[in-house]
Amino acid sequence: MKLNNILLFLSFVLITINQISITQAVQCVDYNDPNYYKFINPLYNNRAYCYIKANNASDISDAILYAQSINRGVSIRSGGHSATQFSMLNKTVNIDLSSLKGIEIDVEAQTVVVQAGVLVIELYNATTQHLLATTAGSCPTVGMGVVLGGGSNYFAGSYGYMADNVLEFTVVLEDGSIVKANPKNKYSDLYWALAGSGGGGFGVVVDYKIKLYPIPQYFYKNTIRFDIVNLDKALALLDTYVRTATEETREKIYTNMYSQLTLKSANMTPSASITFFYNGPLEDGDFEFRKLLAGFLCPPTNPTCTPLGRVTTMDIQTLKKTFWEVISSMTYDNNPLRQFTKGRFVKKLSKNDVPKTINDFYKYAVTNIINSTSLVKPETLLNINQAIFYHGGKQNQERTGSIDSPFNSFIHRGDEAMWSYTMVAQYNNTENDPLFSGLRKLVNSKLSSIGDKLYNNYPDDEIEDWQTALYVTKSNYKKLQDIKAKYDPRNYFNYPQSIELPKK
Repeated sequence: MKLNNILLFLSFVLITINQISITQAVQCVDYNDPNYYKFINPLYNNRAYCYIKANNASDISDAILYAQSINRGVSIRSGGHSATQFSMLNKTVNIDLSSLKGIEIDVEAQTVVVQAGVLVIELYNATTQHLLATTAGSCPTVGMGVVLGGGSNYFAGSYGYMADNVLEFTVVLEDGSIVKANPKNKYSDLYWALAGSGGGGFGVVVDYKIKLYPIPQYFYKNTIRFDIVNLDKALALLDTYVRTATEETREKIYTNMYSQLTLKSANMTPSASITFFYNGPLEDGDFEFRKLLAGFLCPPTNPTCTPLGRVTTMDIQTLKKTFWEVISSMTYDNNPLRQFTKGRFVKKLSKNDVPKTINDFYKYAVTNIINSTSLVKPETLLNINQAIFYHGGKQNQERTGSIDSPFNSFIHRGDEAMWSYTMVAQYNNTENDPLFSGLRKLVNSKLSSIGDKLYNNYPDDEIEDWQTALYVTKSNYKKLQDIKAKYDPRNYFNYPQSIELPKK
């Protein structure tokens, strides 16, 4: 008995020493600390138990072990753009990756190793200096977590999703171990799961090795502006242009429809435009844009016709832009705004339900929010934007490879994943939450007329069957569950809509 007591005592001492060393290795800052990072979306108002700023993989490992030692879960934040604030959860140890800013470019191999805290605009600032780039997120200030859920922007038609271009992940697992996951090593199943399943809860990604591509000095980019009342005709023209284009053309273009209602909108009428980008020779871009534009213009034989759309210039030399000029011209307000986001893949863009639903949301906002007598406190800022994003070209082709078919877990491919819809509502005042809640309820009630599948980077915290919306098939989700059980058997990385363990 004495020997057993001695062994038990020594075991207790070792555990205590280990906990002390872990505690000393990390600095977990309390929420009330003046240096605490306040999240940009106060609508959710989640409060972590404390947060740890990691500077390397060892810090992340220590943070995970520290959280476990005090019986806390973790939440992970990189760029802070989580639409539902799953990146900062109540009562968790929040691991902040924003200090991980390393970017290592191998110009000869055309690859980059980019750490998790790097923003899209920072990545492009580094790679475009070598006339190299890759697909990333559409917002310049989103972090590298965008890779996990897909990642789509101007280059996605040419190169596929950002997740399609990851060569290797460095990952910290729930036991604190640090591993490399790529298609050819023993962690190939973890690689498959991480590349496209969203923040599924397999581990904490420290860095990403990504394929780069040579890019030209200049790109063709132009814009068609039109009146929102003609949205149905504009979307039909856009959809027809894309679906009748050759596959080669679909892989060179990027296009979207963007509309916006603000307090400065003339007559409370949303602005609307279609952006067109071409990854190829400027003359070819001009040729393709003219094809799309033709449907918006009047035929020469009808002098009394009113054009459906308008452009500022057709001069190629005026329009040509370096990619750095394209990406750095995009703005994003990082001020603390109350904000909610909704999105779906669009079943059929030319279907009348889509433009009607978009216009219904704007009409509700004008009547029941902006012009409402129930507005408790005047809004100094209000922004409601609705957009349609292109997912054609290589990004929606079936992906095959040596690991599996498809070779990664991003499943939204094919004809019904050609377009996605996103809506963002932003405002300032807590007192007006009930009015915006009415808009949110309306949006929820009508989203099914647009589509029923979710783009992984725009999760919906109010959808019931998120497993099907995000992962489509039972077999796909079951495979993700099996990988989850292998690398996180205790379900430590557990949060809303993380991959669940298989039922026993």
